[in-house]
Amino acid sequence: MIIRSFRAAVAATVALAACTLVLVPQVAGQDTPPAAVACAYVTSFGGEDVCAIEVPSGKALGCVRTGAKPHGVAVAADGRRVYVSNEGANSVAVVDASALRVTAEVAVGRAPNQLALTPKGDRLWVTNNSDSTISVIDTERLAVERTLPVGRGPHVVVTNGARNIAVVTSEGDGALDVFDLTTLKPLSHIPVFAFPRVLAVTPAGDTAYLTVRWINGALVVDLSGRGPRERIALGETRFAPEGKDAHGLALTPDGETVLLTTQITNELTFVDAKTLAVEGACTSDGIPTGWK
Repeated sequence: MIIRSFRAAVAATVALAACTLVLVPQVAGQDTPPAAVACAYVTSFGGEDVCAIEVPSGKALGCVRTGAKPHGVAVAADGRRVYVSNEGANSVAVVDASALRVTAEVAVGRAPNQLALTPKGDRLWVTNNSDSTISVIDTERLAVERTLPVGRGPHVVVTNGARNIAVVTSEGDGALDVFDLTTLKPLSHIPVFAFPRVLAVTPAGDTAYLTVRWINGALVVDLSGRGPRERIALGETRFAPEGKDAHGLALTPDGETVLLTTQITNELTFVDAKTLAVEGACTSDGIPTGWK
């Protein structure tokens, strides 16, 4: 039931964090405090809201309207704040996670897409797709500290503490742009020679895995400035038809496994991040299709 409602609303982005809405009750006679559970926050592009779901039970915890066309979502490390980019309102809504209530709204550039908090949580980076800029928000003052020029059509931004960098995809330039998180200065512009989609950065911050339009797989990109060095190929020898290539991508916290969703086969594929060998796959309904 929950899945049907989110499909109708066109879910855009999901973020996972400790949940301040629900606590697991303390067991009578035990000294252990109540244990927190995890929450997933899902933006509904057509529904103009963000909804909280208890994980892994799938229990719906409520929704809050944030503004027109909510797109990206990021959650503070302590789970107390949720930030939502409103693409249709050119703003970022700040949500009190425990009350599911909007407490502030910060004006940014045109068509804000994805966003990412710095490792310290003191700044929020927001891609403004129609302005070709980045809004850097001071999360204490809840105000834009700086607006940075970037390549055309910025979409995804990922921050990394090991190298103290932010990595931004520029759809119109077919490139990645790397910035210093402290000085906010650009460090490198890395052409990837394709339309970038979803990005994940290794814990060390030296490599990115990137899905691109029309190719069923992902690029392995050297973030020192050298650009793409290898490709993850999922067995599709021709260019994938529009809308049917690999799209979603994630990296496990230990940096050892790349996860890829593929629309051609409706599969989730597990890839060894070092050897780039496919370890196995399962369909969208959880049925394994092969494992090594």
